Amino acid sequence: MDRKAIILGKKIVSRKETLGYAAEKFNWRNVIIGISCFFGFWAWVLARLTGRKCIYYCIDFYSPVIPINKTLKNRVFCWAAMQMDKFLIRVCDEVWDISERINEGRQQFGNYFAHSTIVPLSYPPSYFRFHYDKKERIVFVGLDPYGLELLPFADIEFIWLGKDKLLPLPDLLFELSCAGIGISLWQEKGNNYYGDPGKTKLYSACGLPVIMTNNTPYAKIIKETEAGIVIDYDKEQVKWAIKMILENYDFYKNNVKKTWEYINSDEVFKNCGLNR
Repeated sequence: MDRKAIILGKKIVSRKETLGYAAEKFNWRNVIIGISCFFGFWAWVLARLTGRKCIYYCIDFYSPVIPINKTLKNRVFCWAAMQMDKFLIRVCDEVWDISERINEGRQQFGNYFAHSTIVPLSYPPSYFRFHYDKKERIVFVGLDPYGLELLPFADIEFIWLGKDKLLPLPDLLFELSCAGIGISLWQEKGNNYYGDPGKTKLYSACGLPVIMTNNTPYAKIIKETEAGIVIDYDKEQVKWAIKMILENYDFYKNNVKKTWEYINSDEVFKNCGLNR
């Protein structure tokens, strides 16, 4: 029986929208994809019950070092996630990792390895925008205020999208495309290091130069394309980076288009094994 692909994942910020788009565009059939280890488990169960292929898409590695001095709940969660990850690697038909660093974490903290396909985070072409509007406006997307304590609020126009609630996607993309610079700053070497955080690539998709720290995989592309500035987690470097981009805005703005081939889901998935 020829059946459409099923994608299991959180409704918001789960990569589900992009995979759903790719499944339709490339006509994926007879496969169930679970995004994250917990949805991956239910994808495996459903795939076995219905005779379909199961793909486990690992988008995070929860380092046990980060919550070691935090709550028991966090420590138990990290342990459970690693056990589920080990199980799914053994039983699923295919494993996709969102970055090469997922296996780095597995080997360092669990002494195991997955023969996986690297499928980085990407966005459908409909997300892409390129407008000149309020270049002085600094924007941040997210529920948690990672790195915002480093911003010189007295000297900038700043907007936080997602502080109270996530905007509908069309509104979010519009607000981003009207801003000037996107901020992505992380201090700890946690999920941001092993995964592939979405906010930075979303800034690029919406045509924004970015200021980001060097602890995510996407930092390498930003350096190569000069579509923003990669810095240390430091307040003075943030001020310097904002000044540098604003003084050379056309240069950094035009370079953003160089990133699109790396974050366009049409490019990321066109050579996917499901398309052959």
